[in-house]
Amino acid sequence: MTALYDAIYFSCRQKMLIFPPPEPYLRRVLIIISDGEDNQSEHTREEALAMAQRSEVTIFAISTNATGLPVRGDKVLRRLAEQTGGRAFFPFKASETTANFQEIARELRSQYSLAYISTNQAHDGTFRTIHIEPLQRSLQVRAKPGYYAPSE
Repeated sequence: MTALYDAIYFSCRQKMLIFPPPEPYLRRVLIIISDGEDNQSEHTREEALAMAQRSEVTIFAISTNATGLPVRGDKVLRRLAEQTGGRAFFPFKASETTANFQEIARELRSQYSLAYISTNQAHDGTFRTIHIEPLQRSLQVRAKPGYYAPSE
């Protein structure tokens, strides 16, 4: 039995949801090694994703599906990673995971942080989407699709 969504939900809520952050630009990263299947959680995939977004967590996922065929679990891992500004990896052999970890480390070392002040001053706790486009089309942007506004 696998409770992937509960694991994400509780690790983000109990360990990474810190407000105000202890350091101004503290990054929170969660690396998931899984087949992406869940058959035990009390929380849904969307609840787990929302908690990761509220906690400002970036998820990197490494699939354990070695079949090479697209399966539902791989789609789940891809969605969790993309919706939190991370990336999903789909190695064909377990030995390829070393390269996946090296790529995650490289990405974390080469990231930039951008900040802005929203014109929407409402503290309503809603999810607000953002879109970032580079001026040069040759550049690649991997970013979170939005953030949760503070609530009071």
